[in-house]
Amino acid sequence: MSMTLSTRNETAPTIEFTPDKLQLLKETICKGSTNDEFELFVHACKRTGLDPFMKQIHAVKRWDAKLNREVMSIQTGIDGYRLIAERTGKYMPGPEPTFVHDEKGKLISATAYVKRWGPDGQWHTIGATAYYDEYVQTKKDGGPMAMWAKMPRGQLGKCAESICLRKAFPADLSGVYTKEEMDQSMSESIDITPRQQPVIPKISIKQLEIIDDLIGEDKEFRECVMKRLAKNGINSLADIPENLYQRVYDTCHEQYMKKEIQIAQEIKITGPSVFEKE
Repeated sequence: MSMTLSTRNETAPTIEFTPDKLQLLKETICKGSTNDEFELFVHACKRTGLDPFMKQIHAVKRWDAKLNREVMSIQTGIDGYRLIAERTGKYMPGPEPTFVHDEKGKLISATAYVKRWGPDGQWHTIGATAYYDEYVQTKKDGGPMAMWAKMPRGQLGKCAESICLRKAFPADLSGVYTKEEMDQSMSESIDITPRQQPVIPKISIKQLEIIDDLIGEDKEFRECVMKRLAKNGINSLADIPENLYQRVYDTCHEQYMKKEIQIAQEIKITGPSVFEKE
């Protein structure tokens, strides 16, 4: 005999953003997101009815080593998942999750269950399994992070329940993941904090004067030197790093000697040397 659905069908509250709220969202919660990522996040907020300003849903940026750039994932907590499912009016909590351990007592997997009201007028129990080695968040030494070390079954149980809820309510939860599911990706993330570059001292005032004297009044050669320096991010002679001084000096000195030889030859051609006897 079929049962009548007695739970209320509560629609998700409408989430609307004023232009000011959208700007605030872009500059705070979604800071660093691309335009496409931002539009996707706003759409997820409206579809799920979760309020980002109440911290019910999050835009999380992580480094993707394969793509060699940061990518955004849309996350909520397990309570946010349960709230979305509850609003459908077709959700009931299932039995307690079950766990599998190896012969040494090490946690292997967790299986969670939820109940969903089906089109046939019956409650159906849906299960999903999460495996520890696929979801555990680890430190650099390979050991589990604090929460996973302290409450491994609780963490893995949440992952299994998240999979189960998304399996039972795909139209409502697709594209949104829980923090516990995504924790493991932090173990694979790359530290993109800019490293402080060593400070390379610049040439001394005396070395600057030598370079400047070698270039002299030759505007064409000075322009050539500055263009070559600019290619290395050097915008003035005073900014020449000390470790490049010898190369710049050799180039300028070579040009200087060429000019001196040219001048000497011109003098010899145009008239007798002052040292020649009459």
